[in-house]
Amino acid sequence: MLNKVKSRSSRKYVILLFLMLFIFSTTFASEYTVPRAAYSVYAEDLDLDGNKDIVVGHKYNSQTDWGGVSILENIGEGVFDFSDSLYFINGFAYVNGEYLDNNNYIDIFSQYVSNDPAPINNRFIGIVYNYGFQSFNNIIYFPLNTREPVHDITSGDIDNDNNIDIVVASHNGQFWGILYNDGTGQFSLPEYTFVDYYPGGIACGDLNNDDRDDIVVCGLKLEAYLSYPDSFQYILVDETSYMGNVKIADMNNDGFNDIITETWYVPGHYKDISIYFNNGGVNFNDVYVKVVEEAASELFVADLNNDNYPDIIYNVSYSYPNSLYEITHTYILFNNEDNTLQDPVNYQTYLGTSEYVTSFKSFAADVDNNSWKDIITVNYSYNVSSIHILYNDSTGNFIEEPQTSIENNEIQNPNVKLSNYPNPFNPETKIGFSIPEDSKVNLTIYNIKGQKVRALIKDQLEKGFHEIIWNSKDNNGKSVASGVYFYKFDVNGKTKGVKKMLLLK
Repeated sequence: MLNKVKSRSSRKYVILLFLMLFIFSTTFASEYTVPRAAYSVYAEDLDLDGNKDIVVGHKYNSQTDWGGVSILENIGEGVFDFSDSLYFINGFAYVNGEYLDNNNYIDIFSQYVSNDPAPINNRFIGIVYNYGFQSFNNIIYFPLNTREPVHDITSGDIDNDNNIDIVVASHNGQFWGILYNDGTGQFSLPEYTFVDYYPGGIACGDLNNDDRDDIVVCGLKLEAYLSYPDSFQYILVDETSYMGNVKIADMNNDGFNDIITETWYVPGHYKDISIYFNNGGVNFNDVYVKVVEEAASELFVADLNNDNYPDIIYNVSYSYPNSLYEITHTYILFNNEDNTLQDPVNYQTYLGTSEYVTSFKSFAADVDNNSWKDIITVNYSYNVSSIHILYNDSTGNFIEEPQTSIENNEIQNPNVKLSNYPNPFNPETKIGFSIPEDSKVNLTIYNIKGQKVRALIKDQLEKGFHEIIWNSKDNNGKSVASGVYFYKFDVNGKTKGVKKMLLLK
């Protein structure tokens, strides 16, 4: 009888252990709902806490009378909290990020369309200057002196003055141009170059290793403009079928940046992805062509398997006959390291209703701090929009959950201690921490979807050890469900630790 009781007790312990392991390894939320008409995405550390945050650009949506930017704060381990949104007239669809005013904080910029009825001057470059996370200034805009849409926007140091300039192209207007940065984040009027075709994309990068960013424009032609102190050197790289997108990267790791394009073949919507290998900045005669069958969206180039050879990402959305659903796929062309690309690897990233659903360009960034780039995609609809994250498992394979432990993701500070006991717990746990000096402290509970559950502390505290009990209730006093929760510890506005705990009822 005693043995039988021991057996039941052991079995109960094993079941509990299995449940703990299951919950602690459960799939994290990889999809986050954002306001309607999401159109572009960018990721970088906005608040200098060591975690890359996400910025989503939105078109104007007439149903909600809203357009602008939404911001998702990375609270640690690639888990996000919808933190803020900024409204702009007519939206802020083509969001980019760069250090524009030299204050160590990433600024956000895009095309900004005003309601100005003047013949010129209703299109601008809008910049939201960042003076610390959630401390964005109001939008400041610089005239483009055109009413033509300017959808292709990038940046680079074109004049080699250590200040980032903004570069644009207009398909309808048949021109590209530069707005030069004066060093304080203020920009000149655009200097335009008109072309005899309709640009489909523009990119900046140093092609001849002179520390000046050059410009590549594509459309019915592929053209390079090498930047020199007094002028540009023009190079006709190719004159072929319509090229809808262009990137610059060192694809064969030889020290020279190459040019990557995508070319449409209208019948059957087949597409070439071409690499024009750089033989020294003025010769791009060696071309590799990879034929893909999917009618893809814009390319993104990044090293996804840490082999120092850039890979290529693109997205495709399929509407299936007699189905209410559309499935979005993310495709990766891994670099073979021999001037060729592997066949596409396909990941399904979104399943939604077929009404207006499209996935636009991806962005790659290490959002879970495991030193491997993850993939962020935008799923666009006038009814619902979301961003979806594929996490890199440290082999170049992508899955639905972050791939670094919370403990390893902490910002290390030997003078700050953080822990909770018991863990797992029901219904209470004590969270203890110490601070080396009088400080403003925030201690916040989040659920596994990155949603804020409870603000436990938001106060100025004296130095030393502190302890607080969380009773597993949210800000409204309602008991929360069993599962994994995170507690995020901020001191004087900087994240000092994020840890997870398990509520078992």
